[in-house]
Amino acid sequence: MPNYPDNFYSPRSKENWPGVVYDVDKKTIIFVEDFNSLEGEILAIEQELGLTPKEAWETVKKRLQDLGLGAIIFIIDGGGSAITTGKKGHLEIPFKCEIQRATLLADQTGSIKIDIWKDTYANFPPTDADSICGGNEPEIASSDKDQDATLTGWTKIINEGDILAFNVDSVATIQRITLVLKVKKIA
Repeated sequence: MPNYPDNFYSPRSKENWPGVVYDVDKKTIIFVEDFNSLEGEILAIEQELGLTPKEAWETVKKRLQDLGLGAIIFIIDGGGSAITTGKKGHLEIPFKCEIQRATLLADQTGSIKIDIWKDTYANFPPTDADSICGGNEPEIASSDKDQDATLTGWTKIINEGDILAFNVDSVATIQRITLVLKVKKIA
C-alpha cells in the first residue's frame, strides 16, 4: 500500500536468490537491482514534490497546471481626467505564453477600446499593423468592466522577449483602466 503523500516511501530490503548474479542483458529474470533502481526513482520524485504537494489544490496535476498561469497587467491612468486616445506604453514579456483571457476594469462607467500591438525587440516599436486583436480589441461599452475568454481572431502566442504596446483607440468618461491578460506559460 502506498505511503505517499503522508510519508515518504520506505523500501524493504531485498536480495537476489542465492547464487543468482545480476546480468543486465537477461530479460526474463527480475533482479533486485531493478527494483532498487525503481524505488530510487520513486523516492527522488517524492522528495522533490514534498509531503504536501497538493496544498490547497484538488490534485497535484491541477497544482502543476496552475504553476504555468500568469497575468500581464497594464494600467492606464488619466491623472484625474478622462483618458485620451493614442499609444500609452510598452511592456517586454520575459516568457513565452498563450493569452487565455482579456479583462478590462475601469474606475467608473464609460466606454473604451484598447488595441494591443506585438513585435520583437529588434523591430521595436510595435505599430498598428502589429495588432494581435484581429479586430476584436478589448472593449468596454457603457459599463465599468468587460471580460473575453473567446478572443476570436486574436494572435494568442507571445514569444519570450516580445514587446507589447497598448493603444487607446477610443474612450469616453473613464479616467483609469486596468487591462489584465491571463496567460499560460508555454515551452
